[in-house]
Amino acid sequence: MDTWSQPTRLAAVAGAATLLGVLSLLSNITTWEQLTGQANSVLTVRFFLSELANSGTAWAGLMVLAGWLVHTGWQAAVAGVLAGELALVVHYGLAELIGPLLDLPPAGFATNEYWFVVAAVFGAPLGLAGALAHRPGAVGRLAGLVVPLGAVIEPFFRGSFRLPDLLPWPTRMAAFLSGVVLIAFGVVLAVKVLGLCSRTTEPSGGGAASGKPKDTTPTEGEAAGR
Repeated sequence: MDTWSQPTRLAAVAGAATLLGVLSLLSNITTWEQLTGQANSVLTVRFFLSELANSGTAWAGLMVLAGWLVHTGWQAAVAGVLAGELALVVHYGLAELIGPLLDLPPAGFATNEYWFVVAAVFGAPLGLAGALAHRPGAVGRLAGLVVPLGAVIEPFFRGSFRLPDLLPWPTRMAAFLSGVVLIAFGVVLAVKVLGLCSRTTEPSGGGAASGKPKDTTPTEGEAAGR
């Protein structure tokens, strides 16, 4: 990705935002069979996908990814905001488009202005974190751990593992499974981030660069020739 041009990076940001907007909306669409308990297995899968696509980790991760792709300071901050806003426009625009066709309850722009404010407020710092993740050392390490730590914390914050028994089992199963996936994703990504950071800060070569004194003891042949 280091060889990508800036237009290509921006196109990748737009593509990721559009994909998340579509998936997060489609995973919320249900059917009469699911609502009446006639398709609990399908309902469990849909809930599971919805828990992931609509998770804070996914949406925050999109904004961090936007900053990481754009790479540079203020542009990364702007990219984080625009990525979040674009994903919301796609999500609620699609809801406005297909909602009446599927007789869905209102879930468009008018009732969800709050999320646009959230994206505007958090998009800039998250995008900047994505750009900072390229830096070596502690700064890059901390920035790179924003998404992994969020993924590990979110299931416990949402209570994915302690939902009350009165809720239908598809809801509880989907919450549990999505929580496990988020934690696993966070751990794997954290290991990858820390591994990359350690490789970028590790000195190469021997001698003074490695902190070891250079051996200046003459060999037997050199001593005989003096």
